[in-house]
Parts: sequence; C-alpha cells; structure tokens
Amino acid sequence: MLNKIKPGHTLLLLLIYLLASCSSTKLGSQKENPAAQSVQLEGEWWNKRHETIKSRLKSDPELILVGNSIFHTLEKEDRKEVWTKYLDRYRTVNMGISGDRTENVIWRIENGTLEGINPKVAIVLIGTNNTDGNHYLNISTPEELGDGIYKICSLLTQKLPNTEILLMGILPYGYKPNHRDNINKATNKLISSFPKKNSKIHYIDISSKYVDESGKVNKELMPDYLHPNAEGHLLMFKALDADIQKLMK
Repeated sequence: MLNKIKPGHTLLLLLIYLLASCSSTKLGSQKENPAAQSVQLEGEWWNKRHETIKSRLKSDPELILVGNSIFHTLEKEDRKEVWTKYLDRYRTVNMGISGDRTENVIWRIENGTLEGINPKVAIVLIGTNNTDGNHYLNISTPEELGDGIYKICSLLTQKLPNTEILLMGILPYGYKPNHRDNINKATNKLISSFPKKNSKIHYIDISSKYVDESGKVNKELMPDYLHPNAEGHLLMFKALDADIQKLMK
C-alpha cells in the first residue's frame, strides 16, 4: 500500500505527523504549579501537630487562623496577652504549622482541618516559605504563589461557604532589600485583587506596621526579620481587630 501513496501525499502525511508531535511535546512540557499542589510534609512532629489541630475542631470555632509559623508562634508563653486582648473573645483555633508552604496548607485543608465546623471568619497568612531559597529547593514565582493562595481561599469557600476570609498580605522579610522580599511584594499586588474574584475574600496588608521610616524591617518587632515577637503580634491583631469585628457581624 505504501508504494501507492503519491509523493505529495507523503509530504502531507509527514507534515501532519510533525505538527502532532510538536503539539504533544508542548502539552507535555506544561508544568503543574508546585505551589497549588497538595503536599503532606514528612515528620512525626508535623503529623502530630496536624492531628492536634483536628482535635481542636470540637470547640466549634468562630475564628480560625490558617498559616505557618507566624501563627504557630502565637502559642508561645509570652503571647498570652494577644489571646487575652484579641483572640479569647472568640472561640479561636490556631491552625498554623511552622514551615508550611501553600501546598502543605492545601493538603491539610483536604485532609480534615475544616471538617464539621462553621466559623464566621478565617484569617489566612501564608506564602513567605514559598519564597525561601535557604531552606527549600523550590522558590515560587509571584504568579505561582498567587495561584496557590487563591486555591487555599477557594477551598475555604468550598468547604466553609458561610465563612468570611480575611486574607493578609505576606509580611516583609529581611534587614535590607532582597529577592525574597521582592517576590513577596509582587505576590501581594496579585492577591490584593482576589476580592474582585471572590466576594468572601477581604484583603488587608499591614506590612507598613513592621518597617521603619527608611523602609527596613523593624528589629524591635521582628528580631529575626521574619517572625513577629510578642510586641509584633500584639501590633498585628490590633491592626486586624476592626476588620475581624466587622466580619464577625
């Protein structure tokens, strides 16, 4: 049969084959966004913390804190004043786990941390670990990180349709201008538009509270230029208080 195909037809078939191959290669080269995947962290301590958070859901929380170490450290002894002044007035469950990136929060949301609850407000602060090139092999682009954060918000809306989401901008990082902080700032510009896509999302950026007049991170509030100390956390929830009260109503 092949020797009956005319030369012109052979050329046409070859062209079709090449186009199909190029198309397949292009589709195969499209990478999934790592920041929007569901990834469970390895380690007994992490899984134990995850189970602890799940056990707290029995308190029927009004307010949940979704994030990483910046929320996790609210459980330090010197943060009691933050709870007394701002968090104990609601049934608050702290869902922060140190080291978490967006993909780890997505896994936790998909594996039990939102089951059987109907909080009025969820505060979301996540993303700074996605831009950390010192402890992680993968650094997210602003677009990847923005998509990962939006997926978290979408899952919250899907599982908790009555919950208002107070989405915080990623806090400043570093004692001088740096690439990581630049990605965080670019991400904040992207996520600030999320309320236009989802009316349950309310964006707030309190980054200016943590920098001095020269634009550098205030060491008195963030000794390691990343995590708020007790004073920094008091400042955080003082800045969030009016929005939380409004959304609670």
